[in-house]
Amino acid sequence: MVQLTEYTPDVAGKTLALIQGFWLAHNQYQQSEQEARDDLTAWTKTGHRLYLIQTEDDYVGFVHLGSRGGACDWLEDIFVHPAYQNRGIGTQAILLAEEQVRTYSPSMYIEAAARNERAIALYHRLGYCCLNTVSVRKDFPGYAYDVKRKETLYDRPFEIRTGKA
Repeated sequence: MVQLTEYTPDVAGKTLALIQGFWLAHNQYQQSEQEARDDLTAWTKTGHRLYLIQTEDDYVGFVHLGSRGGACDWLEDIFVHPAYQNRGIGTQAILLAEEQVRTYSPSMYIEAAARNERAIALYHRLGYCCLNTVSVRKDFPGYAYDVKRKETLYDRPFEIRTGKA
């Protein structure tokens, strides 16, 4: 059974470890404890909601909802510890977050990096099929990258890139 538990300071230690795990898994970045504390502060201030993903007695990830001028209806970040992935926990966490958001908003929004095809496939499977916004990026000279794939949107070519280590 998966449930979302709203963050409280008594689980700060576990939450900081999950935040550090998030950055390591998504960006291969070893975040300091202070950086994790800064994220925790930002993700729990007014206009944000932070929920821990709990299975039985373990906290295995988190869902961070944010506001971009209205209700907290943006799924800003979701993380399931790699040891618990591929068990449907992320799917259940998103559905639980939707239940929360549905009480005060007609929609929930999710952004994903174009290179994160696995996440995009999950979101699409869960019904996120309305293209809402498009983020584009310009890489400046000196930024090393690989082209993962090419896509066409609005009859224009785009590249999905990954940074080189």
